[in-house]
Amino acid sequence: MKTRIIWGILGAVLFLFLIIQGGTLLTVAVGVLSVLATAEVCKIFKKTGVDLQVPLVILFNLALIIGEAVNWGQPAVNTGFVRSGGWLAPAAFVLLFISFLLRLNKGISQANFVTIISHLLILFYPGFLFVYPLLIRKHSTPPGWQLLLFAFVVIWGTDTGAYFIGSAVGKSPLAPRLSPKKTVEGALGGLVVGTLAGVLLGLVFQLPFFWLVGTGFLTSFFGQVGDLFASFLKRLAGVKDSGRFLPGHGGVLDRFDSALFSLPVVYYLAFFLPG
Repeated sequence: MKTRIIWGILGAVLFLFLIIQGGTLLTVAVGVLSVLATAEVCKIFKKTGVDLQVPLVILFNLALIIGEAVNWGQPAVNTGFVRSGGWLAPAAFVLLFISFLLRLNKGISQANFVTIISHLLILFYPGFLFVYPLLIRKHSTPPGWQLLLFAFVVIWGTDTGAYFIGSAVGKSPLAPRLSPKKTVEGALGGLVVGTLAGVLLGLVFQLPFFWLVGTGFLTSFFGQVGDLFASFLKRLAGVKDSGRFLPGHGGVLDRFDSALFSLPVVYYLAFFLPG
């Protein structure tokens, strides 16, 4: 537990610095995390028997990050609804094309079909979803670093609230087959604590109260679903942690599974803010 706390604090401080600093440092950090998470997901899929071309998927996922880095200086505008998916469509088409060519001589089977589709799934999760920290950071009004910090405060508050409240009063299993230790009481406690933490920070940034409540709630909810989705993948492969990124914390996916589902919520709802 001591090791987990120390590394958790060090990781949080470093990540807070990167969020505020932005620019090239944040882009490089997100790129590294995306590559590591992609490798972890590929490892999980291969444990289930899927014959993936791991270097190919990593290359395409990294290309998504590089594509956003090219436009780093451009702030997010209303056209961001469309532009945020602009790199995904051509990447998915080319990856599908290459994946099919590589499987031409493997015969016609469900296994080949699953392999091709798995390449596309990993392009989206975690590949494309790791682009959202960069997209949020580009937001100009309010500043993207405030929105990104708000999102992670909600996520961290949700995790903390769910753990302590679930440990104290949790009795009703939430999803026993996916995560036996999670309870309904813990999930509800996480929703409350995460939303409250986001609202309190957002008020410091002078963001609209009702936007904070609604966005904080949805961010917390989607984050917990993201956690369960990652647990689903790990259960398929029969592994407890996705990797060994931080001592006592597991892999990159273990640390960012909630963020991958919740950051898009913050990004799109930010377009409803005045500015």
